[in-house]
Amino acid sequence: MKTEIKSLADELRKSIGNQEVSPSNKDPVRAVSEESGKPAEIAAKRESKEKHLEIISRIREFDVSDHKQLLHPRLDRRTILLLNRLKLASGLEMNRVVAFAISYFFEQHPEIKSFVKRSLENFE
Repeated sequence: MKTEIKSLADELRKSIGNQEVSPSNKDPVRAVSEESGKPAEIAAKRESKEKHLEIISRIREFDVSDHKQLLHPRLDRRTILLLNRLKLASGLEMNRVVAFAISYFFEQHPEIKSFVKRSLENFE
């Protein structure tokens, strides 16, 4: 039987990340400014929000259970700060985000895989 030890902070992150914002919980000042904004701007904000929710859900669904190799990437300070804030905001672990990003990169650029294959064939 496997038990997980969770800290109070982990439980709070998870509960905050899963909550939906109801219209009654919205900031009244922000709601007024959104209503008075241009329809195109409001639609763009909505689309942006949907886009980032989609990518966060894709990262959460990314399976890292069979990943056994360790990688120690060297990242700049700004990226580390952003990844730490992303973890606080969404509960996504840094390793999961990096693994997803690399996998997504190779999916989007299959020419890299073919370049590696050609290079190894011409190596001899």
